[in-house]
Amino acid sequence: MSPAASPQPQLSAQQVSAAAENLAAAQFSLYGFDVLEHSGRARSLYDLGVAKSGGMMKVMVHGSLDGFWELVEPYLDRAPATKANYHRAISLWLENHGRRMACCLVKFESADLCRSPRIYLASAAEIAERLHEIVEHVGVSALCEEYAVVDTCGSRRIESLPEKWRFTQTRIADLMRSPENEKPLQFGFSAVARYANRADAQPAACLN
Repeated sequence: MSPAASPQPQLSAQQVSAAAENLAAAQFSLYGFDVLEHSGRARSLYDLGVAKSGGMMKVMVHGSLDGFWELVEPYLDRAPATKANYHRAISLWLENHGRRMACCLVKFESADLCRSPRIYLASAAEIAERLHEIVEHVGVSALCEEYAVVDTCGSRRIESLPEKWRFTQTRIADLMRSPENEKPLQFGFSAVARYANRADAQPAACLN
């Protein structure tokens, strides 16, 4: 008789967030990028600094067990909120973080935490555009990995996050590339906690 499977642990939001950030740092490092983590007031604006060959990118990391990322909830000023409130919150979120801020979205498999998570990478501008669409189609302000859309003829289809958002070296390079005539990003770290691609660094995982 085989032993019973161990139950999945009940994870807190803080544990999910910490796991997502460490996995993101490991993946950037395994792709050959310098990854800088820090503590301080700037941490409320971004979690990681990623650099390679002069290119730089500020990254916010968000983990999820259910495929929903509630990014703009802190910007809602009334409940229950209307679509207009949702759109305003999205615009405020984008204004606060800037269009070029990169967001790394980590989706863990809640039913099997041993499986490799899916990781997406998108600019804040791309995410805001998708959030506005979700508000119109679904009436919620959370970023959804998948959601149903019903057209004017009553046909139902499933929308997913864009395939180009998948975490790849090409995707990183695309987001890191500065628009013409734009000044390079400055990190402004108050305290560097780790250079993730140092020779003595130990990556947390090797993800597909």
